Amino acid sequence: MKNYIFYIILTCFVLECSGQKDYQQVADKFQQFYNLEQSDSIFNLYAPVLKDQLSLEKNRAVITGLHVQFGDLRQLSLLKQDTGYAKYKASFKDQTLTLVLALNNADLIEGLRFIPYTPDPPAGEKKKDSSNIYLKTPRGNIYGELDLPAGSKKFPVVLIIAGSGPTDRNGNQGTTIHTNVYKMIADSLNKKGIASVRYDKRGVGESTTAMGSESELSFEDGINDAAGFVKILKADRRFSKVIVLGHSEGSLVGMVAALRAQADGYISVAGAGERIDLVIEKQIKAQSPALAAKTKILFDSLRNGYSVQPEADLLFLFRPSVQPYIKSWLKFDPQQEIKKLKMPVLIIQGTTDMQVSVEDAKWLKAADPNAKLVLIEQMNHVLKQSGMDANENSATYNNPTLALKSELVMSIENFVFSVQ
Repeated sequence: MKNYIFYIILTCFVLECSGQKDYQQVADKFQQFYNLEQSDSIFNLYAPVLKDQLSLEKNRAVITGLHVQFGDLRQLSLLKQDTGYAKYKASFKDQTLTLVLALNNADLIEGLRFIPYTPDPPAGEKKKDSSNIYLKTPRGNIYGELDLPAGSKKFPVVLIIAGSGPTDRNGNQGTTIHTNVYKMIADSLNKKGIASVRYDKRGVGESTTAMGSESELSFEDGINDAAGFVKILKADRRFSKVIVLGHSEGSLVGMVAALRAQADGYISVAGAGERIDLVIEKQIKAQSPALAAKTKILFDSLRNGYSVQPEADLLFLFRPSVQPYIKSWLKFDPQQEIKKLKMPVLIIQGTTDMQVSVEDAKWLKAADPNAKLVLIEQMNHVLKQSGMDANENSATYNNPTLALKSELVMSIENFVFSVQ
């Protein structure tokens, strides 16, 4: 959500396996070799199936990149061991992540994934079991939360689709981003008699195991998951209408899913108005024009169906196992997709969003002249009050106590009740 590139840290998760595995010994070796910067020794811990995805040279670049981003790996603490994988709290010098590890029968690493770490609740506080709705998929269940207003009448329901990266149902990314923005939207809707569903995407939160192999994951998976939830809600007699709300990357996911599952209305919040390659090229160009030029060449090749061999400085973004996902993402242009919608459409954009511009919203509006466009002054990408000062804006990404902009809540509520 905060950064399109962040969530592509290291995700090579191949398959689940069974049997007794010596996870701790392998985890200890990984930590030892990592801190000694012995990437070749780490490579020797990999099973053949993982070596096929991550060559010796690329593994060196990945391990070096992790050191640059996070520093030494100071401690690995076992969180959970289940059939097929183990989860560790990975305490780096500059960041805390969760390491998900899968081994084959020879105790070689077949799956290695770093995802945001979500700490347990404080002592004495009971952890809420909030997965009261789920979508069954071939690779595992997608778990979510249904918030129902009080009463027995039929309610309109809003499906909330999260933005980019490992963003959970509440709008958070472990300890990196903490906004509670989607939970706040759900709570506000509930007070107005509007039900809502928000869910953990594949590979995130309680839907971690639904991701499967990274090389098998596609942008279509996210669309199919969202469409699947829409169909569940449309079949539920408690709901009078189903509205899809997509935030950031979820905007594009939502507009395609809303059409496929025949939702009653659609809301884009801080959604890009261009293809993802153009968005990322602009983000990179602001930091390095030379790197952006390389990025464009790689995106052009992927869009034409070719695989690419990225240099080390772009390996995180274009590593082989993530290229199928990028190829599937590039098939969708938000301006073309929003044109297809025949349902009521609301486009909401903040004027101090430093990731998606007002111009993006205007492009979407131009593509669908019947859509309603609402521009909210002093609202940033995480839907909170902020100016354009970079430090002030960034601080809102880790301050869940900040309220949503009131104009946002009002606009969503008015739109939901206006949909026939």
